[in-house]
Amino acid sequence: WSKPGHQEATIKFFKLCQAHEEITRLNVEVNHLHTAIHDEEHHMLTVIQKLQVSDPHLGCELQHQHHSCAAINAMHCYHLDRIESLTGFSGVRGVGVRTDVADHGMFE
Repeated sequence: WSKPGHQEATIKFFKLCQAHEEITRLNVEVNHLHTAIHDEEHHMLTVIQKLQVSDPHLGCELQHQHHSCAAINAMHCYHLDRIESLTGFSGVRGVGVRTDVADHGMFE
């Protein structure tokens, strides 16, 4: 530590290590968010469809509420797609599969 160059190189090394760890975490989060949005959309459409038969007024109201969420989720998916298309993106592209959904069914 007595030489400023050694101290600066060590600090840069550890910052680089932290950056690589953060990239790994973000790669996972991008896939998780993309998957969660997809799963929620599928679930909501299924619930709306069932409600339109059993309780048409509630189904209609939920469908109106869902349009707002769907528009916001579309923007999120657009940005997630752009992140995934970056040259340096090293995560899994597209929608994943939730392990708890695959084993037990969605939202049950």
